[in-house]
Amino acid sequence: MGIGILSVVASATILGIAPSMQKQVMVDGLPILSLMFFTSLVISAVSLLIALLTRQSFRITKAQLVQALALGCSGLVVTAMLINTAYLYMPVGMVTMLHFLYPSIVCIVMGTVFRAGFSKLQAAAIVVSIAGMVCLAGKGGDLPVKGIALALASALAYGAYLIGNEKGPVNDLPLAVKMFYFSLPGLFIFIPLTPLTHNLAVPSSPVSWFQLLVCSGLATVAGYFLMAFGIKKLGASTASFLSMLEPVVSVVFSVLWFRDPVTPGVVVGSLLILTSVLLITINDARKAKQDAPAQV
Repeated sequence: MGIGILSVVASATILGIAPSMQKQVMVDGLPILSLMFFTSLVISAVSLLIALLTRQSFRITKAQLVQALALGCSGLVVTAMLINTAYLYMPVGMVTMLHFLYPSIVCIVMGTVFRAGFSKLQAAAIVVSIAGMVCLAGKGGDLPVKGIALALASALAYGAYLIGNEKGPVNDLPLAVKMFYFSLPGLFIFIPLTPLTHNLAVPSSPVSWFQLLVCSGLATVAGYFLMAFGIKKLGASTASFLSMLEPVVSVVFSVLWFRDPVTPGVVVGSLLILTSVLLITINDARKAKQDAPAQV
């Protein structure tokens, strides 16, 4: 269990630091399309290398390919574009906290669209998360509406990714192979689009190269693989609880790196959103425990 805990904590820490590095390379002048171009390239290359070294089969059915490409567009392309654009308008920590409204969004969609209903904990989580969003925005609308809209849209896109990834034939693929196919939409979109729109640029210094390739691209891959390993060792419920460290790390690191202001609204809003995630995690754990006897 110890190595599983360490894996999830490491994943949350890495994925919490990566957003600040992504924002930094954009602040230093790298266009967002170039950021997505290099990040997609690294994710594809590393996933391909791991799959080849572990001799995993790339055989895929038509249904698996369609689902993988659709999820790759939602989870790795649309979500990343929205959240990275939001970094240009708001502090990284606030964007991350608003992005972490996705568990509540998933609950709302599953409860209404798929008529799954709501438990008391889920309903409480939704109310608490909305209160947290209001606190983060500030009484006078201190945060730019465009930044809030982009962050919330990223949560919606990632929620769609999670809902689509919950079931389906693509989950039968090995993780490295699945990640490789997920990365293909990014390659297909950003490799031609970036130079055609004259947005292809390279980092201006070795430090920026390190922040881009290691702290953005490699960190994303490492975070996904460490989380998957942790889930395998601990189970989804425990891993989800520990992954709440990610937005905390993101807020703390962005405050230290960018000297972002910490207002009472930021503190209260962040705590409320973390509370909503905790409530949903507890609800999922209870549900898993109740369903366990039926699966024996």
